[in-house]
Amino acid sequence: MLIFLSTVCESSEELVKRADVALGLTGKPIIGNIKKNESGAPYCENYFVSISHTDGVVMLALSDKPVGIDVEKADRKVPVQMKDVFNWTAYEAKCKLSGEGIKLSEVRAGGDYTDGVSFHSFLKGYVIAVAGGDDSVFVVCV
Repeated sequence: MLIFLSTVCESSEELVKRADVALGLTGKPIIGNIKKNESGAPYCENYFVSISHTDGVVMLALSDKPVGIDVEKADRKVPVQMKDVFNWTAYEAKCKLSGEGIKLSEVRAGGDYTDGVSFHSFLKGYVIAVAGGDDSVFVVCV
């Protein structure tokens, strides 16, 4: 799985362009156009795709298997049903993995949604959650 991360891109479209340049240099298939399915989930021809952004960070996950990624500021206010930002970020990553979207009405108060989700804090002040995807993770800052 490849995770592209940027603190300088202002949009996911700009990050995709930078990622395509990096992929082209390695000989991997480029992303090309990312489209959205009927539920709004991103997809492309060559990879399973997940995109997330928050103040100051844009992330893009590419995998051979379905993947969901989320990034949030560590001090983000989360819905009252959630215990903390780790739980919220895990929940969002799982929702993106399933493609079903966020359904706060189905969230159990105090529930733990971190099971099966990998956490990585690549940037100070941010929480990153990855659900699904490949076993190996490579992070590229562009």
